[in-house]
Amino acid sequence: MSIRGYTFFLAMTTMLSWIAWVAVVIAINPLETEGVGIALFYISLSLALAGTFSLVGFLIRTVFIKKEEVFSRVGIALRQAVFFTLLVDGFLFLQSMRLLTWYNTAFLIIALAIAEFVVISNVKHTPIDDYNA
Repeated sequence: MSIRGYTFFLAMTTMLSWIAWVAVVIAINPLETEGVGIALFYISLSLALAGTFSLVGFLIRTVFIKKEEVFSRVGIALRQAVFFTLLVDGFLFLQSMRLLTWYNTAFLIIALAIAEFVVISNVKHTPIDDYNA
């Protein structure tokens, strides 16, 4: 798949995810629903946020970081979008449980930073990376 096709597909699915999230927010009363309604809220929001953050991250990387390969930019943007989505969803979930405090926030940020460092340290470098360095 080409980059143009990928970004078009991602933009369309992200738009559909935002539409699904709006439909969930309008149709479901959080005080009356059971776990299914809350799960639909978080799933649709997660997909919409991950797609949005991925598109924005790819655009920023394309504009400002020219020396990366295009497909490398896609992978990095998607990984960071997933981590940032987990952060936002974690904040929302903690707030819904009335557990969002400064130390829980710090713990969540540190846990995701450690996860990012683990992923970065396990990335395999190709010989072209050593040549460009």
